[in-house]
Amino acid sequence: MLLGDSEGNKYDPFVVFNVRPSTKPENQVENIQRRKGFGIHIWKSIRKAQAETGMQIHGNGKGWWDAKLTLEWLKHHFGSRENLKQPVLLLLDDFSGHWTTEVVEYAKVINVTLMKVPANATSVSQPADATWNGPVKTRLQNTWIRCLQEQLVARVPGVPFKFKPPDRALLCQWVWAAWRDVSASTIRAGFRQCGLVQHDEDVSDVPEQVEALNADEDVFQAMLHSDLIDTTVEPFTLEDDFDDLFRAIARADE
Repeated sequence: MLLGDSEGNKYDPFVVFNVRPSTKPENQVENIQRRKGFGIHIWKSIRKAQAETGMQIHGNGKGWWDAKLTLEWLKHHFGSRENLKQPVLLLLDDFSGHWTTEVVEYAKVINVTLMKVPANATSVSQPADATWNGPVKTRLQNTWIRCLQEQLVARVPGVPFKFKPPDRALLCQWVWAAWRDVSASTIRAGFRQCGLVQHDEDVSDVPEQVEALNADEDVFQAMLHSDLIDTTVEPFTLEDDFDDLFRAIARADE
């Protein structure tokens, strides 16, 4: 989950991965309380990734955002700010985990006013959807394509190819790099484009355009020549399948 403000500042991303809960209840309680949902062994690499990127990395049985994470997110970004008397207006979509009684009440305690963006209006009313998410997703997709291409190029002829998916720590590096490279101008442009701040004629904030790698055919041909797919396979696009592929990798066991 990404957060930016109208001045163009960016804040630590929150990432959630799918992890298998411990079969021992007492261990699972410890994983949640001390290691953000991860087991002892996986936590070693996750803790290192957190230290290197500043991101907050969590794990749960579904690999999905929920109300508990919304609370942690609010506490991290707003609960300890220097001036709690200064009000904050926070735009959130209508995902149910953002609007539980506990979340809404805690936001009031820390002087954060929550404003719900209708589901059918995020592209014009939510700065993240308007200008940030596109560049971030395109950068992630480009990194994924390069990873796939590099492994295909490095394959040894005659040796069965086995794709090595990125582990959780590497995925965190990808997310961090994609968010790091989003310009402050792009963040500010989201608020201006949605009409949430007054337009200043002296300020020209133009959202960046990140060119997506057009590698569908190249990757398809490389896989075909590596005998990785059947010649009767139906057409596909990495853009269409990217979300499902990325989630599948994120769920892979280490």
